[in-house]
Amino acid sequence: MSTKERFVEYLKIKGIGQTAFEESAGLSRGAIAKKTGFNADSIEKIASACPDLNINWLITGIGNMTINTNSSITETPTTNKDIKILDIRVCAGHGIGFDGNENKVIGYVNIPEFTGCYGITVYGDSMYDMYMSGDTIFVREIKDKRNIDNGQPYVIITKEDRLLKMIHIDYERKKTILSSYNNIANPDGKRKYPDMEIDIDNDVIHLYKVVGKLTRTQM
Repeated sequence: MSTKERFVEYLKIKGIGQTAFEESAGLSRGAIAKKTGFNADSIEKIASACPDLNINWLITGIGNMTINTNSSITETPTTNKDIKILDIRVCAGHGIGFDGNENKVIGYVNIPEFTGCYGITVYGDSMYDMYMSGDTIFVREIKDKRNIDNGQPYVIITKEDRLLKMIHIDYERKKTILSSYNNIANPDGKRKYPDMEIDIDNDVIHLYKVVGKLTRTQM
């Protein structure tokens, strides 16, 4: 079964028409029916519009179709597989990753699809409306920086900053650009969150890929 066949199955179970979904999610007309696969932009839009959809299942067919979005955040772990929800504001930057004791744990959640990940609470609107302030995103550490999926969201930790951004790699010019999903402009017309260029090899100490989220209304 292909990615699109799995998504059509998901829509049927949810009772959602393909055309209606394309319009609501911002996909082009007929995008689901085309024989070509979904591109990265379409997957992002689908993930944003379907927070209960297991994107790993959609792409690979592995796991369950949906994520248990009814999982509640608890103050103490209920199983040995519970995921820590970290308060990333406590220790911003300074090269500190998520696996130590320096980061404050504000809760735990049990979602089998995200076992091995860290939960991070989003603050601010730089990634609106892909991720909104108060959402919990789940991230998995990437050890090999060559395994970056171009145009996908990551948490990037440098010596000075901890950033939630989209990573865009310009292979022709050999540049790595961090961009915000929110393109809002200031009164002077300049973007409130301009793109940033980084040296992926020398500036980035820890790298985490965003693999899912819980929205505020689901917590």
